[in-house]
Amino acid sequence: MSVPNELSDKYFFHFSHLENLDSIVKNGLLCTNRKTELGIDHLNVASTSIQARRSSMEVTCGPKGTVHDYVPFYLCSTNPMFLSLVNQKNVDQPFVIFFAISIDYVNRDSVVFSDASANTSAPPNFFHDPADLDQLDWEAIGNTKWGRGTDDELHRRMAEVLVHEKVPIEDIEYIVVWNNNVKDEVQRIFNSNNVKCPPIEFTPFKRVYRFHFTKWMLGRPGETLVTGPFFLKKKFEVAIENIKNNRKKNSRKTVFKFESVEEALNSIDDDFSAISELGDIFELETLNAEHSENVSDHTKSVVKNVVESEFYQESDEEAQRILKLSAYLHDIGKGPKSMWKDGKQKTYVDHPADAPGMLERILSEDIQEISDYEIRMICLLVTYHDLIGEIIGKNRDVQQLYDILENEKEFDMLSCLNYADVQALNFFWVMQYRSKIGSIKSEFLEQLD
Repeated sequence: MSVPNELSDKYFFHFSHLENLDSIVKNGLLCTNRKTELGIDHLNVASTSIQARRSSMEVTCGPKGTVHDYVPFYLCSTNPMFLSLVNQKNVDQPFVIFFAISIDYVNRDSVVFSDASANTSAPPNFFHDPADLDQLDWEAIGNTKWGRGTDDELHRRMAEVLVHEKVPIEDIEYIVVWNNNVKDEVQRIFNSNNVKCPPIEFTPFKRVYRFHFTKWMLGRPGETLVTGPFFLKKKFEVAIENIKNNRKKNSRKTVFKFESVEEALNSIDDDFSAISELGDIFELETLNAEHSENVSDHTKSVVKNVVESEFYQESDEEAQRILKLSAYLHDIGKGPKSMWKDGKQKTYVDHPADAPGMLERILSEDIQEISDYEIRMICLLVTYHDLIGEIIGKNRDVQQLYDILENEKEFDMLSCLNYADVQALNFFWVMQYRSKIGSIKSEFLEQLD
């Protein structure tokens, strides 16, 4: 049997990190078990727990075996699993590329497909006859909305095409990329291997598919919805460099608002809106269910928690100034109010990534006397104020911690702010934080050695 006519224009998609492309061009797309046999180590963008499940899930038709004997593709392009991956902040969305193949490929003996994702404890139904494609939920598969829906809808949306063992690189019909910079790098890798590159597409693909998640709802459709580790660190480093350069260039021209960090803190204590970016979040209402207070009241709670902490009380005056100012500034990325419909802030996991640009202005223009160390630490604490909590509670990669912190004191300062933030949110998270912070610190100190 052949693919039903009404589905003949469909494609299916495999996504991988750009870092893996050279190996893919050389070896083709390989199943997990084949990569293990050959000792090929790819940057893995998949969930560890899900992969453990797939390694033992039996495929009941076609060449059979387990799911890890197959190269996986999704029939949906707006992929809930990819969105979850982006939201975890463990991958930079612009570095993820998609490989596309026409659905006619399922006519091959090496191909099977499922009516749902092969990610759950209960396996989906597997099929080998292309005529059975009409048993899939194509309305769910074609849905480009980001909303999760029920668990059942989610898994039906992520129906898979599985290709036994290998997909040769010449079988790839299109590659979908984020922008021209990534396109140029893809082309360069193919050229360096003397392999013809398939056509490279941008979103939208064939006008019916949507792959990437952007800040379109904020009027910023060219920006990734969530900033991954590479670009977040870049923003952090660029902000520090720009602040230092701006202060050198404009030191004689700038009329600073405050003589020192201490004076700035005294002014903010008296008037929360003493810094304009704080004024932009003053009494900003939030629709985030994790918050019971508006943004400025939450910020004040975090400041109070920091100041009352044992670490703060035992720290020197410089560290206290850095911690307190960082606590005041940690949520400035949620503003300004004008960014939000009806002045109510929606859940916005990428707000730390918006903060470095705001810190550039504050630390370049508002405070006259501030050391390079204070600049670095304020930028670090504000940009990464959620990092430890998300390592503990949301599977964010602990390597990001090792990439930014230089010593134990920096760890303790970041932990102090992060814990103060958690205290102002959720008692369950507090208990989780307390139970795991010791082991995370021990692992960090081992990395220093």
